[in-house]
Amino acid sequence: MPPLIKYPSSGTTNSILVTGASSEMGSVLIKQLLSNSGLEIKAMVHCSVVNVLGCEIRQGNLNNPGSLVQALSGIDTVVHMAALTKTPRESDYFETNVRGTQNLIDVCSAGGVKKIIYISSSAASLNGGGYSRSKLEAEQRIKRSGMKWVILRPSEVYGQRMGPINRLINWIQKFIFVPVIGAGQCKLSPVFIDDVVSAIALSIFNKELENETIVLAGPEELTFNDLVDRIALYFGVNRFKLHLPADLIKFGIIVTSRIGINTLVSDQIPRLLCKKNYRIDLAREKLDYSPCFLEESIKKNTITCKD
Repeated sequence: MPPLIKYPSSGTTNSILVTGASSEMGSVLIKQLLSNSGLEIKAMVHCSVVNVLGCEIRQGNLNNPGSLVQALSGIDTVVHMAALTKTPRESDYFETNVRGTQNLIDVCSAGGVKKIIYISSSAASLNGGGYSRSKLEAEQRIKRSGMKWVILRPSEVYGQRMGPINRLINWIQKFIFVPVIGAGQCKLSPVFIDDVVSAIALSIFNKELENETIVLAGPEELTFNDLVDRIALYFGVNRFKLHLPADLIKFGIIVTSRIGINTLVSDQIPRLLCKKNYRIDLAREKLDYSPCFLEESIKKNTITCKD
């Protein structure tokens, strides 16, 4: 769990709604916020269950504006991290990530919500596939909302049991070869979940922070090849990198999806390969952001997962 953060006191109780509360990051954030007094934390859920002591559960569906009215009743700040991250149908990304976000904005504006913090992605771009384009369009909706807003763009988040980097770490520990897309020169900047959650929490209470788009990446950029080598070195193993053409992987995804296997979707390939901004200068300035390096965070994650 992230270290306890002493938030600036406003003199009043802050009522915060977290969408996507059932996600790994959502649950870690809620636990962090609940460790501080003066907060009323509400968790918005659709289908999944959230069971965190001291947190009020509110039902809400981004695609059903009527359900959002009750979920947002009495809320001062919304942390919007609910999103569709994997689907074989591109239109589904825009239904949830864009139209769903607009529904949330509309109800927030009508209900007097003061601030919205949108958890976007470093992959938000026109060149990263349907998910990336949907996140970029959702950012534009947030900016045009007329509300106070902050957009946070985490890079490749891992830790606890979250994300592709975790799966890569587990793979490297178990198998002698590692599948690599193309030449393995695409850039990544893995960031530990605790560092991202602490930055999100601080963005809620920084009264001077508004109308900013802030990248939450790791402290360094690594090629995929370098990342594999660093992880293998940490665990003291030798691993063979099996380079596979991106088109071959896309074809394999199409074939497996037709027989009901959707471990990967084709949209994830351009999302990985697209060029991203990993500069964290603004995060350091505004959020006292100091993410830990790969080896340190792997060690932390190993301890956390054993607890």
